[in-house]
Amino acid sequence: MTVQAVFVIIFMFATSVKAETGGAEFWKKDVTLTCPERGTWHKGQPTTPEATTSPVVSTKEYTFLYERQVLYTCQYKKNEHTSPTVNYYFYVKGKACQNCFELDPKFFVVIIVVDVIGTAVVMMIIYRCSKKKSSDAPTPSNKPTPRAGHRAPHGPSEYETLNPNTRSQDTYSTVVNSGMVNRTG
Repeated sequence: MTVQAVFVIIFMFATSVKAETGGAEFWKKDVTLTCPERGTWHKGQPTTPEATTSPVVSTKEYTFLYERQVLYTCQYKKNEHTSPTVNYYFYVKGKACQNCFELDPKFFVVIIVVDVIGTAVVMMIIYRCSKKKSSDAPTPSNKPTPRAGHRAPHGPSEYETLNPNTRSQDTYSTVVNSGMVNRTG
């Protein structure tokens, strides 16, 4: 079981890919795009800047209400003085709803770690509460030990033996005890 949990965590980290230079995050119906540098945002191809209500056109992040798949472009310069402009494209396609949000893989790792620690704590509590309170040494008895060879004489039995004609022949009517067959009914 622990090997499977280790493989799940390894594969979760191996498959979680996050863009180091730019990215997109979904939160409910909003999408936030992050450009690697401060740049100008364009909807579609970078021919005309998108009209924004915000006075700052040159930003690193851009947030919009997601309605359908769309292409955004962030146009920026690596060096302010000499380099040509770089176009960073965002093709946004996903599902957005009022009660939806994107979960980070770190969130699942935290849940797994808290679950393992909580399970270990509960196991330790159960182990400590269920330990024997007394030692394993035999307790002294008040009865004197019988001596070997001095048994009481075998008297008449208080039980009457069964009639062989009334004994049951069912499957579980006999008990095999150390090689001897004893009838039970």
